[in-house]
Amino acid sequence: SGVDSRWACVSPQLRRTFLTASCVGLLATALPLTASADATTPAAPTSTVYITGKAPRIPGKKPQAKDDLKGTRKDPSFLRSIAECKTQCLSTDTYGTGKTKEDCLSECQDVCCTTYEQCTFAIVPRL
Repeated sequence: SGVDSRWACVSPQLRRTFLTASCVGLLATALPLTASADATTPAAPTSTVYITGKAPRIPGKKPQAKDDLKGTRKDPSFLRSIAECKTQCLSTDTYGTGKTKEDCLSECQDVCCTTYEQCTFAIVPRL
């Protein structure tokens, strides 16, 4: 009838109890204890902290100065390369079908970006 003959004499309730106890025992021994000895002191960050839309915080590295625009969306070299790319994209007219300014800006952002912030900010306003 599809049931293994070894399990035929064991009641379904006993089988369920055995499997539950086995699973609980395995989970209890497999999961590492994460509680620290002193719960009031937070653990020191050991790796890079990523915050959406911002440069990652790397332990041991000093934060960037407020007036330093390198790697940001306001980086002059990034804006210059976007402008050049957009001009080239708009002037390239294949078979009379030109691209819109928004299409060119989106493509140029993907080509010119060098940092996470430059690649992810909304260069074209969403409607």
